[in-house]
Amino acid sequence: MHKTQITNALIKDNKIKTNVQLVANTYLNITFESLTKKLSLLNKMLNTKLFRYHQKYPDKRVAFYCNHERVNNNTHSHITLGVPPEYDVLNVLIYMEEIWKKLDDRIKTKFQLYYDLNVNNEEYCTRYSTKNYNEDNFVVI
Repeated sequence: MHKTQITNALIKDNKIKTNVQLVANTYLNITFESLTKKLSLLNKMLNTKLFRYHQKYPDKRVAFYCNHERVNNNTHSHITLGVPPEYDVLNVLIYMEEIWKKLDDRIKTKFQLYYDLNVNNEEYCTRYSTKNYNEDNFVVI
């Protein structure tokens, strides 16, 4: 899929919150595979906290559309959230932040979740979160 096709597909879906900018920072030099495993664990723990039977009812799951990126000493992921209408996005983000910090193995946790709910332009935000798109660093969880 081409980058503009992905941007348009994400914006069209009502369940996907393209007006929320979300970045999960690790401040580690880890592989994309390790980052994907941590984000999968975050997704599993979040969905379990929100709705215990999320595996039986996939329409009640929170989805992550992740675009991994690596900069000096910080492998991180730009995430676009897929949130069912019955959940409040702010509560989902607060739970995510709590769980994300718990996933850090270091004594002084450095994992950080940055989010902004007041994005003016959905198309620009979605394009930015998929800015280095290729098949190796884009993962749907």
